[in-house]
Amino acid sequence: MIARRDLLRLGIGGAALIAGCAPQSREKRDDVIRLWVAPNAAEEGFWKVAVARWNALGRGLPVQFTTIPTAGSSEDTVLSALVAGTEPDLSTNIFSGFAVQLAALGQVVDLAAMPGYADLVARRHMAAIMPGWTQAGRVSALPIYSSPTLIWWRADLLEANGLSRPPRTYEEVYAFSQRYGRDRSRYGMQVVAGRDWRDRWFDFISYYYATSGGRPYLDGAHALYDNAAGLQAATFMDRMFRERWTALDFDAEEPLVAGLAAGAVRGPWDIERFANIYPETLARIAVGPMIAEQVAPGQEQEPAATFSDSKGVVIFRSSRVGSQAFDFLAWVLAEEDMNLLWLRRTGLSPARSDLLRNPRFAGYYRESPIGRAYAEHVATARPPALSEHTIDIQKIMTARLVEPLMAGQATPAAALASAAAATDRMLEAQA
Repeated sequence: MIARRDLLRLGIGGAALIAGCAPQSREKRDDVIRLWVAPNAAEEGFWKVAVARWNALGRGLPVQFTTIPTAGSSEDTVLSALVAGTEPDLSTNIFSGFAVQLAALGQVVDLAAMPGYADLVARRHMAAIMPGWTQAGRVSALPIYSSPTLIWWRADLLEANGLSRPPRTYEEVYAFSQRYGRDRSRYGMQVVAGRDWRDRWFDFISYYYATSGGRPYLDGAHALYDNAAGLQAATFMDRMFRERWTALDFDAEEPLVAGLAAGAVRGPWDIERFANIYPETLARIAVGPMIAEQVAPGQEQEPAATFSDSKGVVIFRSSRVGSQAFDFLAWVLAEEDMNLLWLRRTGLSPARSDLLRNPRFAGYYRESPIGRAYAEHVATARPPALSEHTIDIQKIMTARLVEPLMAGQATPAAALASAAAATDRMLEAQA
């Protein structure tokens, strides 16, 4: 992250110093809005229709779009384009941490300051969602969709072991795992998603949000997760490994298909994957909430807090058509027809809290009960911490917290304290 940041500052602040290494920055156009979208067929299909409808309406400047021209990560491509001066007016596929990084570099506009922002938030029912994208009153990116993490359970395996519904608490997972587990042959649940930094969103951070009720795990340059909720989440992970109710590695196969694990954290993108590859398994899936230490009395039927794998859209400061770009963006995000089209094309929940109250979406969710479960949690799902150091933070979580727990090399309290202290030292050094 540091090297890329320094390269970007060099490229923008002194392009002459990169003599002959980068193409000349071209003059920004003011007669068209240029848009980059995520490089996948489902989202490209949505934007093709949305842009065509906007252009046919003639309500503003025409829009031209292309997929993010990348062979690697979208983040690398965007940073490289900023160095070269070839960035578009808007780009989608921006997660919250990267949006904060771009804001720290002064490369994106504050969307909360745009005329019509408050109206957009109200029309799209985003009031419960935007706090997770707002830092010191500034909004660097607007979320397009929200993909909560939930736990898929094999309903047939739960029923065979005395459970009529998915577990909600750690104790319920322990009790089920004790009945179902067989050492090194089958496990109650896949507890750790993997060893890459991104995987922390789908294990520790998800557990932390659920147990803490959605409390943040970072405040500026200070880690907050060495607290009671963090200890409860880490203790759950540790006990599952110590009792051998989960495995170190499930990479060899999809554990839910063979019943190697009866439960696993999954996102809504897995619905289509299972429908195409494992339809018989999908028919046996019951979707449960993210588990927590306990459920408050009277809250048993309420959506639990969890992590949201969300992506948003930014407007670059260099754009000469920023206000017109925001008009287009507000139209796409607020129009219910566009939101329904997004749902049908991608299967990902628009970032709005009225999905199950709004009759416009009722037909879709009647056809997709698993999709409905995700929609129920959009308002209580939280995005990653608003930090430009997301990758470094989650690498520390992997090396200092998750891997020691997996290997039994540290107690939950010691691993948690070590990870939080290392996070604080890193953030202090970066400041």
